[in-house]
Amino acid sequence: MVLEFLVGYELKKPLHLFATGVFFSSVSVLIAAALFSHAPSMVVVAFMTLPLVYIFTGILRGEAVHETQTHELKSLLAENMDLAKVYIYLFLGMVVGIALWFGILPKAVISNIFSEQIYNLNQIGVATGFAVNPEVFSLIAVNNIKLVVLCALLSFVFSAGALFVLSWNASVVGVAVGSMVYKLQAAGSMAGVAVAQGLTFGVAYYTLHLVPEVLAYFYASVSGAFISSAMMRYEPFSKPSNRLMGIALALLGVSIAFILLGAVIETYISHQIQIAFKI
Repeated sequence: MVLEFLVGYELKKPLHLFATGVFFSSVSVLIAAALFSHAPSMVVVAFMTLPLVYIFTGILRGEAVHETQTHELKSLLAENMDLAKVYIYLFLGMVVGIALWFGILPKAVISNIFSEQIYNLNQIGVATGFAVNPEVFSLIAVNNIKLVVLCALLSFVFSAGALFVLSWNASVVGVAVGSMVYKLQAAGSMAGVAVAQGLTFGVAYYTLHLVPEVLAYFYASVSGAFISSAMMRYEPFSKPSNRLMGIALALLGVSIAFILLGAVIETYISHQIQIAFKI
């Protein structure tokens, strides 16, 4: 309850939200390392998710009731932007928290704690770089659209279910950023310098395409919550039910548009930065 209170209390303070994300991820890493040493990687994600579920469940339920009165998609997106910012700041905080621990813990420890995240990065080729071609764009777009659909489905089943996807992505990106810190240390940089440089550049580099992706996951989760609310609260095909269903489908379309934007940035812009800075 203490962690849930912290999130609810700091909803309008970006830096505090960011620090809360760092705190959540750090506590999760320590718990996983101490109590689940044989299979800690997904435990980290689970414990990052748990403190967020309560507050986001309440928010999403309230939003579903409120949005039956919203008449334009543009105003709906604007009204939900504050909540989307909460999503983004917590995400960035969790990324930095994971990256910090990845950068400072011994190699044997991080290879155990973050085994699933490392495997995922190796599978998609993040560690070795992106290739600029339509096939890679399609791969990134299709994979992320699958995550959008998963966010909507999880949110449909239980309102804050998509937070697990958010936490998983934060842990993967945190490991990718942390690997930059690790490489700088291996190249001879002092620990403090490596952490500062790796975190600064890593977060800036990944933020380019992750912001639209996180927004996509957020609006997909809202979409799923609206569909659930329409089915549970109202008669089928009633005016409020139809209204929520229409909003949900529109938000799902917005989510896919954000995913495509993120895939373009990741494939054609982030890659050029990667080449220029040799990361």
